[in-house]
Amino acid sequence: MDDVAVASGVGKGTLYRYFRSKRDLYLAVTFEGIGRLRREIEAAMRTAEPPARKLERIVRCTLGYFWDRRGFFALIHQHEHRPDRDVREWWRRRQELVQLVQGAFDQAIAAAQVRRIDSRIATEMLFGMMRGVNRYHSAEDTMEAMVAAVVETLMYGVGTPLGRRALGRPRAARS
Repeated sequence: MDDVAVASGVGKGTLYRYFRSKRDLYLAVTFEGIGRLRREIEAAMRTAEPPARKLERIVRCTLGYFWDRRGFFALIHQHEHRPDRDVREWWRRRQELVQLVQGAFDQAIAAAQVRRIDSRIATEMLFGMMRGVNRYHSAEDTMEAMVAAVVETLMYGVGTPLGRRALGRPRAARS
């Protein structure tokens, strides 16, 4: 709290007037950050672009939001598996993000720009790809290259017809 007070240019007592504990400050920062990201995704959803472009915009704004905030990215995920009241609130806010992106997938499916799949699972898979990029991108990686890699993997997959034949089984069931 001392470091936060100094960085904020206020006294430690002033900080404690607004936040009873480090945990309260952590939650305020986390929830504000998730709220800002949600507003950016909502803006992407309000465009008149085709649904596939909306998915691309969602990837761009999400990766862009965390690109230079790796510390914040790690911060918001450090307590996601703890079963306390604050984590339930984190999951509620995360679910709002899931529903927004799921809506984009539903639009893309309805427009035949994405094949018929479970849009909730597709959303979680997209979040997983973006989480991996946020966590493991290197100093040489550019955000635009990572956006392109995620969108291309999402829209085209990584398998080839030869690879699909080698598996010898049909594509995943459609919902």
